[in-house]
Amino acid sequence: MHTAAQQPPVYPMLIAYVLIAAFVLFRYSRPMKMSLTRLFVAPFVFVAITAFAIWGGQQTHPASALSVTAAVVIGIAFGVPLGLVMSAHRVVRRTEKPHVMYVDPSWLTAAIWVGALVLRAGIRMMLPLSALGTMVGDGLLLFGISAVVTSYFVLYRKFRALDEAPQPA
Repeated sequence: MHTAAQQPPVYPMLIAYVLIAAFVLFRYSRPMKMSLTRLFVAPFVFVAITAFAIWGGQQTHPASALSVTAAVVIGIAFGVPLGLVMSAHRVVRRTEKPHVMYVDPSWLTAAIWVGALVLRAGIRMMLPLSALGTMVGDGLLLFGISAVVTSYFVLYRKFRALDEAPQPA
């Protein structure tokens, strides 16, 4: 007898998404003080978590390596331009401490992240837990992570431009 894969309970998943969305809206609605260390460590942590999530998805609902690779490449192809847009309008200012910057708030970034969460939640509810759902999830993960890593790179370039600019006397 074949049993269909069970969808995760809706309410705990919905609560998790609401909490994540609230955190994102709170975090990106205020100026952030960010060190260069955080600017480099955070993307590595995000990429490691993403690799672990993809590996975990493959353990429970395997998909072909070609399919996963295609989903990852498509996610990155759409995420990098989004990362450029997310951070192009953000203002970076110096702080009194070396290697620390202020990054102005970004409602656009918050809206993009919340929109991505809503899209991912919708797709997860429509697709049963399957290889196709795993591939779509992998693509969405890489979409988000590549956008974050790209935006951090742009913020770093803006901060370096401040270091190269003449200091006020």
